[in-house]
Amino acid sequence: MEFYRTWRILIAHKSVLIWLPIIATCVALGLTYVLPEQYESTALVLVRPYEEIKFDSSNPGNREVAEFPVNLSAPIDALSKTYMEVIKSPAVAVRIVDALQLQLKKPQNYQSWSEAIKDKIRGWVKNSIRTLRNYCKYGRDIPASPFDLAVENVENNLRVSVRKDTYAFDITARSTDPKEAAAIANMAAKIFVEHSADAYRSESARAREFIEVQLDQSRNALKQARAAILAYKSSGATFDLKSEYDETLKNVSDLQNSIAKTEGKLAGLTLLASRFTPNARAQEAEIGELRRLVSAMQEQLAAYPQKEIRINSLTLTERLAEESYEFFLKKYQEARIKESENVTEIRIVSPAVADLYPVKPLKYMYVGLSFATALVVAIGWALLFESFDPRVRTLRDLDGELGVPVLGAIPRSVPAGR
Repeated sequence: MEFYRTWRILIAHKSVLIWLPIIATCVALGLTYVLPEQYESTALVLVRPYEEIKFDSSNPGNREVAEFPVNLSAPIDALSKTYMEVIKSPAVAVRIVDALQLQLKKPQNYQSWSEAIKDKIRGWVKNSIRTLRNYCKYGRDIPASPFDLAVENVENNLRVSVRKDTYAFDITARSTDPKEAAAIANMAAKIFVEHSADAYRSESARAREFIEVQLDQSRNALKQARAAILAYKSSGATFDLKSEYDETLKNVSDLQNSIAKTEGKLAGLTLLASRFTPNARAQEAEIGELRRLVSAMQEQLAAYPQKEIRINSLTLTERLAEESYEFFLKKYQEARIKESENVTEIRIVSPAVADLYPVKPLKYMYVGLSFATALVVAIGWALLFESFDPRVRTLRDLDGELGVPVLGAIPRSVPAGR
């Protein structure tokens, strides 16, 4: 019942159902010839990590990806997303416009006057849309220079996408000129590679300069430590502590032996003669001198622990300064090598080429969508119009209106002469 009623309504409005989709299809087809053709070009860039992912054992919550410290909760594709944001940044767009001089309007060679008119209409529509957008967003029109418009156009038509489960991503540029699209994509990839190389070299240069300062400080510290040891030894305090201590200890032992022998001789002279003989007095004087020397040497031995502490302190300072100097010297050499290296973890695998076929407008898509949309609108319009029409056209319409069965109907009579 409902299907029959709906079908009757559609048949009653068949002219709308036929002509509206046809008109919409023709308009859409004509629009595809008016809209400018858009071309896309894609450059493939490979980001190859030059170091494996490192986990910090001192801080288990952190890790390093290509020397960038990230948290464990960060996704593994954070580095690729970082590169994507760098490519889409306004700074890259400005460099692209400046390098390709996109703000300069290229002279056009129109084949006919219709192409010139179409180009002017496109420019007027584009400017009108921008003005309307500014009024909707800011309440006023904001004038922009050709350079600003070119930068805005590059930002809107430059797209970056990561290929799934790879270290490669695509830099895609869209333009009405296929060669311009390829040039923008290649320039974006080139600028990104140069920017990454410059950033790498800048970081390496800063690291080298910092290590160079530390190296100079450690070299001066080593010189001061060696000068302190030389000054301490040159002052007569000591030269070789162990050999001097052993030599002094041996001399004390020899002197004590000499004292014992001299005392023995003195005792023999005392038994044989008087204690006041010249020989006895000479022996006593020799014993006194030997005891004085022994006392002086024992004082030197007592001072050796302090000397040992002092010389050990100076030696430790020198050793630490030397180790620090060797460490920073090694790091400085590594930094110089790293600074002179060419960055190869980011490179252009496949440069963009001018595409032969436009990506839009696609005629079959415009025609198909317009036909389907117009057909749905026509059906909706017919049903809506019928719902507001109170006229009764068939017996089935009376069943719902009267609520009583219809016994019969008087057919419409047509005169015989007609």
